[in-house]
Amino acid sequence: MKFSAPPLRSLRLSGEFIKSLLTADTQRALRLRRENQKLGHYSNERNLKTPPSSSHNAREDSSRRRRKFFAIAIIFFASLGFRLLCWHDVRFEVWKVQTSVTNNYKSLAHLLRENGAASFFDRASTTSNPDLLGHPPGYPIFMAVAYKTINESDITIQILQMIGDSLAAALLFLIAAEIFPLSVAVMAGALAALSPQFCWNSVLLLPDTLAVLPILAAVWIVIRKPQQRSFWRMLAAGALIGVSCWLRANAFLLAPFLVLLIPFLVSRGRRLRLSLGLLAGVVLVIAPLTIRNAIVFGHFIPVSLGAGQTLVEGIGDYDTENKLGLPATDMELIRKEADESGKPAYANSLFSPDGVARDRARLKRGLDVIRQHPFWFAGVMLRRASSMIRLERTPLTSTAPVSTGWTRYPRLAERLLQKLFITAIILPFVIIGVIVLARLKLWRELAILLAVPCYYFCVQSALHTEYRYVLAVDYFLFVIVAVALYHISVAARLRFANR
Repeated sequence: MKFSAPPLRSLRLSGEFIKSLLTADTQRALRLRRENQKLGHYSNERNLKTPPSSSHNAREDSSRRRRKFFAIAIIFFASLGFRLLCWHDVRFEVWKVQTSVTNNYKSLAHLLRENGAASFFDRASTTSNPDLLGHPPGYPIFMAVAYKTINESDITIQILQMIGDSLAAALLFLIAAEIFPLSVAVMAGALAALSPQFCWNSVLLLPDTLAVLPILAAVWIVIRKPQQRSFWRMLAAGALIGVSCWLRANAFLLAPFLVLLIPFLVSRGRRLRLSLGLLAGVVLVIAPLTIRNAIVFGHFIPVSLGAGQTLVEGIGDYDTENKLGLPATDMELIRKEADESGKPAYANSLFSPDGVARDRARLKRGLDVIRQHPFWFAGVMLRRASSMIRLERTPLTSTAPVSTGWTRYPRLAERLLQKLFITAIILPFVIIGVIVLARLKLWRELAILLAVPCYYFCVQSALHTEYRYVLAVDYFLFVIVAVALYHISVAARLRFANR
């Protein structure tokens, strides 16, 4: 799926409107809240008036924990309900999406079950077929374990994925709750729960939503309880990023971007140790896969093949006049390789025979084009990065007829809300949220929310990209949307109170 540039003309915002959100009263109230806690969290206004006693603090902490637990439960079960409804309504459509990729995952899952886990390290086993090296093996392993422990059913995989995606919405609430008021966190969790983009992708037999869950968990570990940050906690965060790479290789270089967050979070003397912990966690989790690839295929392959394929096809996506001679699809790629090499067998598969050599030749060819046309390629990256903030147009959760029955009005309300999840509505709130945080000088909070999106903007924009590859971006943008909604409500409340 090729990205296109977002409709920027529809995003013109009035400077006076943004300024109205940041009245002197609003800025003063929010800065007082920020100054009241050295970690930058907001606090209740009543805490600003008198120094609270320890018993009062204990009651407040207990009350806050109860509210957070209740909010997490509501967000999780609401998310799961929306996803189950989505599965019920579109279950006959999901089989049409990326069928060949899904069959590839299923094939490796069945081979792992039949041949055993040891076959994964056996060069002669069918489990080590080079054709299966185009994707990391984490998702087939997940499928094989689910097939063995529960039952061999696509529905089982879908339910587990829906549970995982519901946990992701709850984790987004926890991330937002670390740095913003609970009301912002609740709005962010609600947006993630209701999003038709997340609902739709969670029922596809693909690893994209599962790969986001450990990324969110890693960010939460990195930012929570600064006074308790340690090497081992950062090691765990890095390990979670490694787990994501076992599912999808897109987050392979994410850890260095999260290292850039550390100066915003800890004092100078602890930064190196925590950074090393984060990077070490990624290396330790990915290393077994790299070692396995070296043993079985005799080459250094950190996670999987495909970098060269996605690089040349990503260039081909934007070379609409085919001036550079690079293919834009898998079929074009393998046919071109077969013709140029004089080896008809190349036209049958992306990675067999000579998969490693072929993919490295693709990578070299793509890099040669970039060296020859650096400014053109920079424009491609910019256009692709800007397109990542576009929301995917997916089926709504509730597509079944709603003319009769007791679910008529809830379904109609849900359908109406999900229709709001389009770029023309969401993107202006993202811009408002970023401007508000910048005007209030909440650089730490802004850095936390933009670290993961910036990674995808800078790295994934160089390669062929589909919406499902960059779902993690939407999670953090929804927090920024929640920030905008919160500040709009604060400004409106203050203005109403002053009348």
